[in-house]
Amino acid sequence: METESDKQVASTDVLSSAAHAARLVMLKTLDEKVRYACEALDQPSTSDVLAFLLTYGVVTNPKRERAKVAAEVTKWRQERGLGDTGDLPRLSMEMLTELDARRAAEKNAAATRTVPAKEQASAPAEKTVQTKPAPAVKTKRTTPEGSRGFYLVAFMSLLVSVDTSWRFFGEKLGITSIPERAAMFAVVEVALIACGFAMRAGIRSEHGKPGPARLILWALCAASGYMAFDLAGPVSGLARVTLGPVLGVVMLHLALGIELRHARTRVTMWTRVSRELKERFLSRLGLGDDERDALARTRDRAARRAAHLARASWFTPFRKVRLGKELRKANVAHDDRMRSRLMAELAAVQHADELRRLDLASPWSDSLAHTLKYLKH
Repeated sequence: METESDKQVASTDVLSSAAHAARLVMLKTLDEKVRYACEALDQPSTSDVLAFLLTYGVVTNPKRERAKVAAEVTKWRQERGLGDTGDLPRLSMEMLTELDARRAAEKNAAATRTVPAKEQASAPAEKTVQTKPAPAVKTKRTTPEGSRGFYLVAFMSLLVSVDTSWRFFGEKLGITSIPERAAMFAVVEVALIACGFAMRAGIRSEHGKPGPARLILWALCAASGYMAFDLAGPVSGLARVTLGPVLGVVMLHLALGIELRHARTRVTMWTRVSRELKERFLSRLGLGDDERDALARTRDRAARRAAHLARASWFTPFRKVRLGKELRKANVAHDDRMRSRLMAELAAVQHADELRRLDLASPWSDSLAHTLKYLKH
């Protein structure tokens, strides 16, 4: 039997639910509704606020709106100096008692396993147990995958430039001593490598720009091109320049472009527009992200078409053949869920004309009554 106190608690819950619904209707933006939910809940988390808003119909897709709600909840907690634990469950007294009991049991077990110092001194020496080293912590990879191939090609192109410099220093500058030439010929290539590292460091910095090293890089590329044309002439020199410094600089720019796009984390306006257009296009095709697989979507569409074909006129071409095909595709003969969905679709289509004759209560009067109750409390 339901006691009087239970009835009072139930009536209080109903009044509070009506007050919450009236207040949420009066608020305009989602941020204001999230803040109201935070005020109504005790130590709210993102999951608690989402459940509260889902109960009153404010949030229809928690997966899509979770990021915005979480940002507003975090902001609300920071304004009041509350710690943010995310979606971790709050520790109750029962959980704290259980944790203390486990900790005490572990201490007692460790105490029974310890051996006094005197017994350790008198005991014979035992073989030392080799402990396995702790696994190394995997550091986050700073170089994106796509840029490694460009870096490799840029390094290989330096070999062509090195050969050009070696021949130019010997044949054109007259440096015939092998040790002397070996100490001087690769000065351009080493400078190219240094400029490449400087540009990479500039790209990975806060401003994300290659800096003045880019101009020096192209100047060194022009100097290497001069050596190639002077050494091999216009035809062979063009091949040496194209496959040497020019190819290396172009590959370096492509690799640094990939790193620059990889480092950018902010979402631009065009990114949001393209994402929204993609979602709308997929929704138009019936491929929205609603946690259904391809088979479920195919059967749902087949059940919808079967309901419309069942109510279609007798002049519809191949109506019976198409209806049987859609019924088999929807698997209504063996799937209870699809059979119920087909009956619901058919009932909605069959009684669609009764919608205009329904006598519905005005939503504005209910909202006004809830508002008045809320103001009284």
